[in-house]
This record gives sequence, C-alpha cells and structure tokens, in this order.
Amino acid sequence: MATAIEWQSGDLGAAFGLAASVGRPVFLYWGAGWCPPCNRVKADIFSLPEFAQRMRNLLPFWLDGDAPGAQALAAQYKLRSYPTLVLYAPDGREITRLPCELDGETFISALDLALDAGHTAAESLQAALGGTRPLAEQEWALLSLYSWDTDEGQLLPAAEQPAALARLAEACPAGDAAARLHLHAQVAAAGRIPGQTQAGNAAASAAQAAAVIAAAADRLLRVLGDTRLARANMDLIVNHGVNLVKWSGARQGELVQALDKAAREFAADDWLPLGDRLVAVRLRMRLVRLGGPSEGVAELVRSTVAASLAEVTEPYARHSLVNTAVSALNDAGFAAEAEALLQATLAGSHSPYYFMLSLAAAARRRNDIPGTLGWYEQAWHAAVGSATRLQWGATYLVSVIDMTPEDQPRIEAAAQGIARDISAASDAYQQRNRTQLQRLAGKLAMLTVPGPHAGALQRLLTANL
Repeated sequence: MATAIEWQSGDLGAAFGLAASVGRPVFLYWGAGWCPPCNRVKADIFSLPEFAQRMRNLLPFWLDGDAPGAQALAAQYKLRSYPTLVLYAPDGREITRLPCELDGETFISALDLALDAGHTAAESLQAALGGTRPLAEQEWALLSLYSWDTDEGQLLPAAEQPAALARLAEACPAGDAAARLHLHAQVAAAGRIPGQTQAGNAAASAAQAAAVIAAAADRLLRVLGDTRLARANMDLIVNHGVNLVKWSGARQGELVQALDKAAREFAADDWLPLGDRLVAVRLRMRLVRLGGPSEGVAELVRSTVAASLAEVTEPYARHSLVNTAVSALNDAGFAAEAEALLQATLAGSHSPYYFMLSLAAAARRRNDIPGTLGWYEQAWHAAVGSATRLQWGATYLVSVIDMTPEDQPRIEAAAQGIARDISAASDAYQQRNRTQLQRLAGKLAMLTVPGPHAGALQRLLTANL
C-alpha cells in the first residue's frame, strides 16, 4: 500500500462510526495481495500524489480478502471481485463503485465527480429508469463511470443489466456519458440475443436482434473512430472489445480494423503506464485471430514484453505486468517463453503462489498431469492468508479428483489439509470461500468410495453449505 495514505483496517463498523462522527466519506478498497489488478491499482492509482491528497479528506479503508471475517463482510456489503472500489457517504450510504481499470488521471476525475455528487448512483439510476425527474449532467456522468463489473446486484441484478443499461443509454442526452453507457449496455448484452433472459427464453424476433446488433456496431465504430472518445473509454475497449466484435455480425471485419487502429494508438500513448500499453499490444494479437493485421504483431508482443520488463521494477507494477506479459506471450504463441518468465519471477515475487497457478495452467495445456498437480499443490502450500489458502486448496483437490481420481492417498492428504484450513478460517463458508467450497463439494460427491478424510470433508461441506 502507498505509504502516503493512512489506510484504516480491521473493524469496518468502527470505521463507519468514525466517518459519521467526523463527517468524512469512506473510500473502501477490497482486494488481495496476489491479485494482479489490485497490484495495478496500487502502482498506478494509489501511488499518485493526487490520490493521496484526496484521501486526506476521506477515511480510506483497506479490506483485505484474507483478513479475519473479511469474506463475511464482503457478503454483507456485496463485494466479490478483487479489486472493488467503493465510495460511501459519511452516513454510510453507498455513493458509487469506481472502475479499477481506469488510468490514474481518469480515475481521479471520476473520484472527484463522485465526491461532488448530489445523489448516489442508486438514486440517479432509480430516477432515470423511473422517469421521476430529469438527471443533471453530473448524474449521467456518474452512472457512466459506475463499475457495473463489480456491482454484484447492488444497483441491478446481473440478469437485468442488459435491458436496464440499454434503457439508461437511450435516455441519456447525447455526449460522452451516453457513448459510455451504450458501451456498458453492449458489454452486458454481448453474446445474448436482445430480450433473452439467462434461462434462454427468446423474447425478440431475429429481425429485432439484427437491428439491435447493427445499431451497436454503428455506435462502437463511432467511438473507435473518435480518438478522444476511444481514449476515454480505453478500459472498456481493451477488456471487452474482442467480445463486442465477435457479436457484431456482418460488421466484424470493419470493426476489427477500427479496433486494431485504436489499440495501436493506445500502445503508442506515452501518457499510459507500460502495463496498459502492453495490454493494448495484447489486444492487437487477439484481433489477429479475428482477421486483424498480423504482420509483425507476434514479434511486437515479444519486444514490448522485453522492453516493459526491463523498465518496470516497482513490485506492485511488476506483479501486474508479468501477469499481462504471460498472457500476451501465450496469445502470440510463445508458450515456452511465458513459462520461463513465470519460473524466473517466482523468487522475487511477493506472491509467488499466484504465479504457481499460472504454471499449473501451462502444464495442463501440455497435458502434463504430474506437473499440473505439482504446481497446484505447491501453490496451496505456499499460499498466505486464510481465504487464499482455503481457495487454493480447493482448486488443488478439485484438480486431483478431475485428473487422478484413483489417487486416494493424495486425495486423502489434501482433504485432511483443507479441513484444517476450514477450521482456521472464521468465515470459511462466506463469499469467495463459499463459491470454491461448493465446487469442491460437487467433486467430492463424485468419488465412488471416498476415504475417511475425503468422506469427512464431504459431510462437513454438506452440513454447512
């Protein structure tokens, strides 16, 4: 964490009480030490003097996913994805959730907008969808900069997001906020036929679906064709652009070219951190699979990775950069170089157990079962923090059952260890822990003749999930 910021931790209820007594908003950071996007936020946003200056008038609270009771608090406050960034009013009302993928300058602007907001995002959303009053320009901007990816049903249930965001975008007056809200709507709907529910009940005709997809393609082309607007929405474009293009129907070729052009501009933007520029180069590599320009792109990935790694030494930034570099190298077909980078990173990493999971995934792609299980086991044993250990252990045992269900000694040893991790966690059955244990319970139920430890673990999970 940036040392210039006096982060509070521990008792979140006490922090809210203090905020109310001194009249300060609360800035909540929910994250984990091993999480690459969390490390990017620390390096590119929390380290900014402008951010530290804002925090002097707020109560910044760091809720680490491995802190005692953190997963239970996360369930209470609807936090799941690492990182989630939430601004609360002094009276405890949630003002908004801020996107972690924004560059530092844009994030500071979004934070300032939220601090000056006269209404919470929930109040503005209700008024906009209900038509009860016109929204001020700042309210539309606040909604457009809301982190819908980390909403967790706080404002909208996930199943309602595509339709609600489309209505919101249509109601918003033309401008930057409208363009971004339309992108949010497209991201939420990508891969779905408009009007479908998650259960798959088609409520729109094929002609209506085609019209909606065509209109979305037109809007996306307008954003990509406007250098300023594309830059303002870089976070959505680089993270979701490929999926949006895949959903664009007959306009796919045109959109691939436009997205590649935008990615080249992002990659050449010296104002962006090297990690963000590498993400843009990785996007170009992914577009090759959709027919994008291919000449020299793979080598560009390799050279950009090398140049970035040579320059970035700050631990948080490097952790995030290595994660991006490994993904980019794999996309470019340099799997051996990606694996070598992971191996070389372990000794100097503050969270080597995270990269061990990536090494397990690399071994799995080679169909190396012993290597896969060996890295998953090492990651579990090296993991730090009660929630992380529990989740890493569940991942390991699930993989053992999937790949070597006949290896009862290994299953028994893992089951016994996970039972110890569960007893050491004060919130073993909450939030992210619960998700992993539910998955593990399903796998244990598939064992024909579970050993005593596996059977005991299965009974324990059945009784508590």
